Amino acid sequence: MTDQASPPPPAAVPRRPRAPIILGALAVLLVLGGVAVAGLWHVSASPQFCSSCHIMEPYVQGWKASKHNPVACVQCHYPPGFRDTIRVKFQAMTQVVKWATGTYSSKPFAEVEDASCLRSGCHSQAQLEGRGTVVAARGIRFNHRVHLDAATTKEHLRCTSCHSQMVVNRHFEVDRRTCFLCHFKETKHGRELTPIAGCTGCHGAPKGDILIGSVRFNHEDIVRRAVDCQKCHLNVVDGGGEAPRERCLTCHNQPEKLARYADTQPLHEIHVTRHPIECARCHADIKHRLPPPIGSSTPAGGAQTSGSRP
Repeated sequence: MTDQASPPPPAAVPRRPRAPIILGALAVLLVLGGVAVAGLWHVSASPQFCSSCHIMEPYVQGWKASKHNPVACVQCHYPPGFRDTIRVKFQAMTQVVKWATGTYSSKPFAEVEDASCLRSGCHSQAQLEGRGTVVAARGIRFNHRVHLDAATTKEHLRCTSCHSQMVVNRHFEVDRRTCFLCHFKETKHGRELTPIAGCTGCHGAPKGDILIGSVRFNHEDIVRRAVDCQKCHLNVVDGGGEAPRERCLTCHNQPEKLARYADTQPLHEIHVTRHPIECARCHADIKHRLPPPIGSSTPAGGAQTSGSRP
């Protein structure tokens, strides 16, 4: 019996390297993930996405009817700069989570930075400071430069100090309750009224003759004699603009914060400068209007009330 040589082992089939396949799959996933993130970013930055939440619908409708309707929501609500945009984007996503879990508030709150208003292509600091006096509706005169000077106003005002960001039906427009509060609070003592900047700081005397009942009257002689407006126009301001402590409880419940109720300067620093909120959340309204003509029970024509806006 002879020994037979065993057959040679089959040649090993070389294995294809897996690294390129894995890297290719990862690259595809990264591309798809990037496209998905970009798409989600684009969709979530659209006004349609904002209005998909029912509590935001009134604000979106107000934006559509406002002068800012050509400007996308994110242009105002996201500050310029990638880092700040990511920060605010994260805050917005937490609101989406609260909406999905039913833990949201029915009255949303958002901060609009001055940098958003002053971004390229919108408003500019130089434009505001050099614009001079602006004549608004009903002949009201306004100067941005004066109101941006903290030495004059005693407060460091921001854009949203006057341009309310939470007015539902007229988005981001001036709420005159803020004007009246600043100009008239603590300026009425008995029948004496000494408003900040005076009456003519905001509006001048009417031109021409005015018919009051059967009497025709012209302000020209009164202006020439420098007679104070309130010598004739009595009771044009109603309310003291008080800030009752109970209103603090609508936002705060921490005893250490409530104990600072009387510290008005730091409270204004927080609520006016650092994190602006509407003045009417804390203060009672001050109304400013002409009283009804003698013998009439209706307000005078063109009267300014606490809720009227330009």
